[in-house]
Amino acid sequence: MPIQLPAIDDRDHAALVRDTLALAAVHAPEWTHTGPSDPGVTLVELFAFMAESLLYRANLIPERNRLKFLQLLGVGLAPAQPARALVQFANESGERKTLTLPSGQPLLAGAIPFLTDTGLDLPPVTGLVVFKRTVGTPDPAVLDYYRQLYEATGRDFSPDDDGSVEPVLYDSVQLADLAGAIDVGAETVDGALWIALLASPKATEADKANARLELAGRTLSIGLVPQPPETRGRLQPGRAALPPPALKAFAPKADAQGRGTPGDYIRLDTAAPQGFPEQAGLLQVTLPASDDAIGTWAETEPLEAGVGNLPPQLTDEALAARLVTWLRIDGLARAGVRLAWAGTHCAAVRQRSHVSRELLPPGDGSPEQRRALSHGQVLAESVQLLVAGQPWALTDELEAAPPEGQPGSTVFALDAESGQIRFGDGARGARPAAGAEIALRFDWASGSAGNVAAGAIKLGPTLPSGVKVTNPRPADGGIDAESALEGEKRIPLVLRHRDRAVSAADFDAILRETPQADVGRVEVLPAWHPELSPGLPGDQPGVVTCMVIPRQDPRRPDYPLPDADFIAALCAWLAPRRLVTCEVLLRGPAYAGVWISVGLELHAGQGVAEVRERVKAALKAFLAPLPNTASATGWPLFKAVTALELATVAARVDGVLGVTGLLLGDSTGARRDSVPLAGLQLPLIAGLSVSLGDPVPLSDLIGQGTGAGSDDDDPAGRQTLRLPVPRVPENC
Repeated sequence: MPIQLPAIDDRDHAALVRDTLALAAVHAPEWTHTGPSDPGVTLVELFAFMAESLLYRANLIPERNRLKFLQLLGVGLAPAQPARALVQFANESGERKTLTLPSGQPLLAGAIPFLTDTGLDLPPVTGLVVFKRTVGTPDPAVLDYYRQLYEATGRDFSPDDDGSVEPVLYDSVQLADLAGAIDVGAETVDGALWIALLASPKATEADKANARLELAGRTLSIGLVPQPPETRGRLQPGRAALPPPALKAFAPKADAQGRGTPGDYIRLDTAAPQGFPEQAGLLQVTLPASDDAIGTWAETEPLEAGVGNLPPQLTDEALAARLVTWLRIDGLARAGVRLAWAGTHCAAVRQRSHVSRELLPPGDGSPEQRRALSHGQVLAESVQLLVAGQPWALTDELEAAPPEGQPGSTVFALDAESGQIRFGDGARGARPAAGAEIALRFDWASGSAGNVAAGAIKLGPTLPSGVKVTNPRPADGGIDAESALEGEKRIPLVLRHRDRAVSAADFDAILRETPQADVGRVEVLPAWHPELSPGLPGDQPGVVTCMVIPRQDPRRPDYPLPDADFIAALCAWLAPRRLVTCEVLLRGPAYAGVWISVGLELHAGQGVAEVRERVKAALKAFLAPLPNTASATGWPLFKAVTALELATVAARVDGVLGVTGLLLGDSTGARRDSVPLAGLQLPLIAGLSVSLGDPVPLSDLIGQGTGAGSDDDDPAGRQTLRLPVPRVPENC
């Protein structure tokens, strides 16, 4: 049965009075009047009150002991987490100029503060989100009428060698008018999100020309809010819940006078939304640098409006008169998400309060100095501490810090929940000198109080005149701080068999603590023998294989291997700490060569040499065996190297407009879509080429070929093309 912690004394005030009077009858039998009006009873009740207060404090001792155990174990309570939201700005200033709002703008939802995480350009236009929603099941006779109508204008719907064209009716609908989320791939005819950029109401041609001038070269921040994914059938082991979409943005290839071929678009530079579609994100789209390149086509024929890949037809004449240009966003259909909301001029915000500078009591030179901040629930990533004007670094392992005076000793520890900081004792971490000024800059959160409703964030004390703000969707993600009882429940997860290798985590921790070895990576494979088990770990009980990689190897800096002295030091440290019934194998990685050739298309104005080196560095970091900024653990074991994944890494490099092709070869140079890795194998880049245009053939990269390609493309077969056609309202 579970251990019950009894109270030290469970008597209350009434029980104390009753017991005292009963005892008084034994020791003072002459006291016979024990009614409420007797002065003696009044004294008894007074002392009972004082005794009850003492008992209450005594019963708190177990609670204090539990908190002390948490403190001794170093199990800090989890601090409050900030709520997150998207806010939308509106530029209603009288001057109708583009404003640039920096990040860190303070906003308010009543008395609850928020700060923006991103800055944005705020031009004097309004974004209207429109879709071409497919008409469910139109009457075949109606479709035939549309076919005849458009054939009368010269459009050919008859089948030919390339297939046939079939009209598909759609309605132009605004996202704001929809009752719920929309599946862009299933419910629209073209899988695109259309945004009409509109000038101010009752805008003149001069106002529209000014709007184009203010839009030139600016970046629009488009907020995308997906509907939360289903709770079943969405997650797969080792994969994201939803694939990250490759979003592309296009604008009409026409000038302000409407000159241009209807249906021609120019591709715009975009920055992908981080975290989308698992969470709301911001798609940043940069418009053409010249206002002469911003416009839309002049409609020459009424029946051509909205047909094919032209923008949706705006049936509202007042909106059509305000139109400056269109944006088309492609890629949402392939993402497999339902879009709940979208809008322009958005920024990400978090619920947090900012303390720009807080002075703490100065240093006194003593060991283990402690200081308390004015607020708890601190966001650790926001803390910046200066001691005597010099920055000190935050660490989770203050006891492992080097002695005072050595590099890396100026560190401090933070209890984010209580808002307390702690310094070293001199032998483990430096001490602030006597009289040294201690100043901090930090943010703190209010937890679940930040989960405000839609429209609650509407105040901005520092916003320019004429700028309005609101949050179209509720804020979420705010979590209150962990209680002591919840922290106590985590103790079994923190306590492990220290100094005894039992679990995989024990092997990892003990090997990393080896004094004579600087271990960069440890992979523990329980129940697996590299020579006896061709499959995955788990089929050889009693054996533990540990793959170890040194942090540095002067002979092979990019692909380090452990030498005999390194392995010997690990064996000597691990031997007295392992179970005698367990066989432990220490091995280094087995590197398998891969050949990579990448072809790129760059943004205009980018330096080719610089972008090429950035792509090479990104690919090397992605496939690196040791942890780095691109991978927290290094390349995983048993994971294949795939060409599509490498192309995605190259495409995300700053300055890359697109990847024209990526060729991947195995250790022999043979082209593969995927190079599998088994056992302790990790990828080693045997050859890497990054070039503009088409990728260099692998045979040329290896030095064996003539440069001629050998890939054949299958000819396209007959297909039926869908021609989006706007449905004409029955009542005009």
